[in-house]
Amino acid sequence: MIGPVAQIPAGNGTSLDLYLLRFGKDGRLESPQTAELAVAAARAATDVFVFSHGWNNVYGDALRNYTRFAEGFIAQRAEFQLQVPADYRPVLIGIVWPSTWFVMDSENGPDIAGGDGKASGEIEAMTAEVTDGWDTGTRGQLLDLVDGVELLTEAQARDVAALLLGNWSEDEDGQSTRPDIDNVIDAWKEIDGVETAAGDDEDEIGVIGGGQSDAAVNAAGGFSLDPRGILRMASVWKMKDRAGDVGKLGVGPLLSRIAKPGVRLHLIGHSFGARVMLSAVAHSPVFDSNPVHSLLLLQPAVNRWCFAQDVAQLGRAAGYAKVPDRVVRPIIATRSTFDQPLHEVFHHALRGDNFGEINAAAVGDTDRYGALGGYPPQGIRFADQEAKAPGTRYDLGGGERVISANGSRVIDGKPMIDGHSDVNSPVTWWALHNLSGA
Repeated sequence: MIGPVAQIPAGNGTSLDLYLLRFGKDGRLESPQTAELAVAAARAATDVFVFSHGWNNVYGDALRNYTRFAEGFIAQRAEFQLQVPADYRPVLIGIVWPSTWFVMDSENGPDIAGGDGKASGEIEAMTAEVTDGWDTGTRGQLLDLVDGVELLTEAQARDVAALLLGNWSEDEDGQSTRPDIDNVIDAWKEIDGVETAAGDDEDEIGVIGGGQSDAAVNAAGGFSLDPRGILRMASVWKMKDRAGDVGKLGVGPLLSRIAKPGVRLHLIGHSFGARVMLSAVAHSPVFDSNPVHSLLLLQPAVNRWCFAQDVAQLGRAAGYAKVPDRVVRPIIATRSTFDQPLHEVFHHALRGDNFGEINAAAVGDTDRYGALGGYPPQGIRFADQEAKAPGTRYDLGGGERVISANGSRVIDGKPMIDGHSDVNSPVTWWALHNLSGA
C-alpha cells in the first residue's frame, strides 16, 4: 500500500504513523511513492525513529516486530512517566530488505543448524541463493560438485571453495582482501564441528554449525565435509554484503534527505540490520554537519573492530571509524554471552570482510573476528556497562563514543538478553529511551 501501514496508539487520543519501505537485493529503494510521503512527514517531525531488522524477516515479520517495539516503547514511557518536549512530533519508519534465504515447512525461517532429512532440499535452496547472478557455466560447475552429495572429499571441497571465492564480491570499502582456499577449508572444518543449540536464534542469524562424527570427518582418505557447511558460510557472506549495500545505496540516501537541523534521527538496527544502519551513516557525509541523534545496535552482527582507527595495528582505519563522530549521543551496542550465533559461530564464518573484519589464517580467533554482539569492541575507547533494567539510567556522560551494554547478567533465572533474537523487550526499549531522551 502507499502511505503509512499502521497507526500506533500514543496515548491521549494520538497515534504515530508507521511507514514500511522496501529495498531490493541491489540495495535500492523499491517503495518510491511511500518514501516520498515518509520523507515529507519526517522532515516535518521533531523525532524520526528508523528500524532495520536482521536475517530471515519477511514483510509480515518486520511489521509485527516494529509495531511491537513501538508499542512497548510507548507503554514504557507512560509507565515511568518519561517526559517529552511540548512540540514532540515523532514519525516511525521501518526498513524491509530481502533477508530471507529460503523457506522450508513454514514462513518462520529456515532451520539451517544441520539435521537429517532436509539435506538435498537445503542444498538446492541455498545453492540457488548463493549463485544468484552467476553465469550459467560456473553455476553448473558448482551444481555438479554438490548435487546429491552428502560428503565432499578434500579435492572436491577445495574445488567448491575455489568457485565460491571466484565469485566473492568486492567489499564496499575496497580495503579488504579475500581469504584464500586454505582459510575457507579451515573455517569450514571448524563450522562442521560446532555443535549448535536449536532455538529461536536460528530464525535471525542462521545458525551455521551442525557437528559431524569423527568417522565422517576422517573419511575418504583424510577428511570429508558436508557441502551445506560451505553453502551456509557463503550465505552469511552474501547476506552481510547485501546488508551493506542496502545501507550504502538505499537507506543512506533516504536518511540524507531527512537530515536537517531540528530533526532528531534515532536509528535502531538488529543483527545484520545493525550493518544496514552503520553503512548508511558511514557513507552519508551529510551527517558530518547534521549528525544522527542516536544509534542503538541490538546484538550487532558486525566485527568488534568496526569502529577502530587502526584495525589490529595494521595501519588502516575500519570502515565504520567515522560513525561515532556522526552521532550526537554515544552509540549503545548490546552484547550477550547467551547469543550463541554471535558468541560461538560468527568468528568462524566471517574472516575477511568490509570494514573491521581482517583476513588472516587464524581459525576461531575471537580477538580478530569476534562479533560486536558477542564481545566488547576493539580499537576504540568504550564504556563497558551492564545492560540496564528499566528505571536505572545509563551513564552517557563519560566521554566514550561507544557503550558496550552487557546483557549477560542473569536476574531471577533469566539473562537480560537471552539470545540473538531477544531484542524486543523492556531492556531494549529502555536503552532507546536513554538515548533518544523521548
